[in-house]
Parts: sequence; structure tokens; C-alpha cells
Amino acid sequence: MSCFGGRDHQIYMVEMLIHKLTLTQSKLKDIGEHPIAVKISFLDFPTFEITRQDFYSVKPPPPTEDGTFYFMIGRSCLFIKEPKDLVRELQSRMTKVGVFRVGDTYPIAETEITLPGCLCDQVAMAQNDPENLPKPFKVKGSFNLLDPGENPSGTVEVEMRMSCFGRSIMTHYELHPKFFAFRNKDQEREFCVRRLVPPSYEEGVARDISEYPDRTTLDELKGKVKEKPPKKKAGKGDKKRRRGR
Repeated sequence: MSCFGGRDHQIYMVEMLIHKLTLTQSKLKDIGEHPIAVKISFLDFPTFEITRQDFYSVKPPPPTEDGTFYFMIGRSCLFIKEPKDLVRELQSRMTKVGVFRVGDTYPIAETEITLPGCLCDQVAMAQNDPENLPKPFKVKGSFNLLDPGENPSGTVEVEMRMSCFGRSIMTHYELHPKFFAFRNKDQEREFCVRRLVPPSYEEGVARDISEYPDRTTLDELKGKVKEKPPKKKAGKGDKKRRRGR
């Protein structure tokens, strides 16, 4: 397939993952105690904003002595486009990654990422053999950061994946009271998903989590909440023994 062919809309998913961020000592002083946000500008999509405080169930570790912040957090987005339009946009636009103090609109450092190659092969394989989708188009590496004065400010390790799913996506799932399981076309990969409910959710709402059989507390997942044993029903023999006492 030519880069300029393919007018049928295809389903794509783009994934942006920040592995870690390393800043120079001068930039660490600029940040101080403020939380950090990494913002990614990709094509004409809304900005992907990633912070280390995205998940209340995971407490981020403190930065290392050399100024490294571990993230391992990302964003994904499903969208549809014509292959011709997507390839043209990827070839003409840079992906920008900026480091911000949370709440600020001006970056303390940033970098630009170019995507080598194109999606021609992935699109062609998805159209010709929907049962055997191609491997994602991936870019991974450590990119140098520059501040507005073009001074070296550190590095950011980023992984970007672009997957083409053809014209439809089939997902198999099974519902359970407190979780659901699902798998895609790969028979060997099944996933179990359980909802995490912050402790503050129960305040003023319910004292007994059993009132919400479809939700799970953090304490329950960690084994701190033990299920109460079922009460024994008194049988005829028990009543006779009680009367004889």
C-alpha cells in the first residue's frame, strides 16, 4: 500500500508512556516542592497531561539523588482516521514533550520527537488479514530536554506506540459481582479488572462495603478486611441441649 493510498477509515490507538524523568540540579531548584506534570502534544489531539499523582492507589517514590523521577504512567487514546490523512500528519508534525510544574502553562523544559518511518505496512496488514494484526509501530528512547534558553535541562524517557486495528475491534468479556474478565483474540491472554475505591468514598455513604458488591476497597485487596464467617443456624439438637441446661 502506498503512503498516499487507503481512503477507508481505520481504528487506531496511540499510547504515550513516560518511563522516567531526569532533571539537572538547577531545574530541581526551580521546581522545589511542586509536583511535576509531563505534557505531550500529539497531532491535533487534546494535550496528554501525565503526573505521578494520577493514581491514589500507588504512592510515587521520591526522586533519586541524581534527580530522577520514576513515572511508569501513560495515556492511551482510540481514534479513527483515513490512513492517507494520518500518514501525512505524522510526517509533517513533531510530537512535543514538555515538563511543567503542575498548574503552570509555560514549560521549564521540553523536547521534540520525530517518528521514523510510517504506518503503511501496519495499515496494509490490518486490511489484508484482520485476524492477524501487525505489531504496533513503536518509538522508545531517552530524549534530551532544553529550557527556553536552549540550556540542557535533563532527559525524559518516553515510549510511544501506534496500533492499527482495522475497521473493528472484538473483545470477549465475562461479568462477575466484584470484577470482570476479558480477553482479545489471543486465547493465551486473559485479564482480570477490579475497581479500587478510595477510603474517602465510604465516608457518609456506607459503613459496610458489602452494600456495594461491585466495588472493592484498597484494604480488601490488601487482605486487611476479612469476610465475616456465616452465622450458624441453631438446629433441633442445639435447642434440646439448651433446654436441658
